[in-house]
Amino acid sequence: MLKKLRASNQEYDKFINFILIDWDPFKKHAVTTSRTIPRRSTLVLIKGKQEIGRLVAKTNVQAIKRLLDKGLN
Repeated sequence: MLKKLRASNQEYDKFINFILIDWDPFKKHAVTTSRTIPRRSTLVLIKGKQEIGRLVAKTNVQAIKRLLDKGLN
């Protein structure tokens, strides 16, 4: 889903850095615990040091698009 959205709008890759973290081996690592990542399938949008949006276990294309669009503002 995320790949399709990124392919549909080049602005996403131009203005957003995407980092994929495999939750299973990193669930107790600071990268997930410091942001309170509760489970797999979590998307967190961070601008600077501030979280500006989050989706947990959402597969709705429009919800993911709305989150990504926040990163373009």
